[in-house]
Amino acid sequence: MSKKKFEEFVIKLSEDPQLNKSYVDNPEAVMKDFGLEEREIKAMVDGDQKEIKNILGNPQNCYVVIFCKK
Repeated sequence: MSKKKFEEFVIKLSEDPQLNKSYVDNPEAVMKDFGLEEREIKAMVDGDQKEIKNILGNPQNCYVVIFCKK
């Protein structure tokens, strides 16, 4: 698992409008193309905050909010 890659994706997703649009259209494909692992993709798709915290090393203040419903 690449904590750094996962962090990079979340940051880029919030900064890059084209990546965000692509993510809304097909989140799993975008995450796979970015190089995220299945565990990371599942956590994001499920909105599993506990698992996202585990992936990121359980930071005390971790908020990842991603809206991807059309």
